[in-house]
Amino acid sequence: MSTANISNLSIQTSMRLTIREAQNELIKAQQEVTTGIYADIGAEIGGATSAVVDLTRDSLRLQSIKNTNAIATQRLEASQEALDQMAQAGDDMNEALIALSGTANTSNLETAIQAIDSALDTFTSMANTSLGGEYLFSGINTDVEPLEEYSDTSAAKLAFDAEFLSYFGFPQSDPQTATIAASGAAPSMEDFITNVVEPMYSGADWTTDWSSATDEVMTSRISQTETVETSASVNSKGMRYFALAAVVAKELLALDLSDDSRAVVTKKAIEYTGIATTGINSARTMLGLSETDREGQRSLQVQIDIIETTLSSKIEVDAYEASTRVNNLLSLVEASYTLTAKIQALSLVNYL
Repeated sequence: MSTANISNLSIQTSMRLTIREAQNELIKAQQEVTTGIYADIGAEIGGATSAVVDLTRDSLRLQSIKNTNAIATQRLEASQEALDQMAQAGDDMNEALIALSGTANTSNLETAIQAIDSALDTFTSMANTSLGGEYLFSGINTDVEPLEEYSDTSAAKLAFDAEFLSYFGFPQSDPQTATIAASGAAPSMEDFITNVVEPMYSGADWTTDWSSATDEVMTSRISQTETVETSASVNSKGMRYFALAAVVAKELLALDLSDDSRAVVTKKAIEYTGIATTGINSARTMLGLSETDREGQRSLQVQIDIIETTLSSKIEVDAYEASTRVNNLLSLVEASYTLTAKIQALSLVNYL
């Protein structure tokens, strides 16, 4: 009969407790070697824990701002590219209008109108640019396509046709267009463009016929105290007047007009194109300033580095000491296993 369970019970119990404690300490030590920080920060630094919590919170907040900056940078770069193409389309339209110079030559007119159509298509496409599922020129309505395409059934086209008919008393297809006076008292081409068509683009009709965007644009925080605009809106003056110039030229140049009336159309379209290009370039400049304003972001990184350094000095472990402790605990656990096995093998029967 074995009496080991009675004679060495207290020793076995003591060894099991020793092994359990050593295993728990080993897990903590191995975690500290892997992460480089205390496994139980509160137990190690005591009252300084609150400072660590504050530093960690500040670091996470600043890192969140930094991550937001990365997204803002992408928005700015995409917006700049779109605005650049709009400005180029404006230049192309202006060149076509200047080359036309009010001529009645059918071939020149067709070439100019094709260039204007192409410029308007480019403008519409760029105005509806999206990034990551968000439209760049919708203001804060980033989930809504900002600009309606100009077509025969679009609200803008139907509104223009209605205003033309209401003002002159006949549609664009009527031969009476040849009798439209160039300027002077109403009805005249200059008065129609200036006092009827232009207000449709500079006023509230723009948001009814063309735009679903807001005037308010997206902003991003680049530091704890600084925010910058990271998008533009199709409601800006430059974009309104681009559409105005294109529609005036597209709808009126092809009509059977007198040379003087066609010259007025060309002159007004060139004038509006200039306003459009200036406005678009102003938007590019504004976004360019936001894009190159890295001072706040550099300051942000400096703050993060300082906080991380301070935080590390409080919670980092000595890597050499932690590794040594792991090795010692491994040796202790192995020795405990060996000793326990030998104790469990003890029996009075072996000596009888």
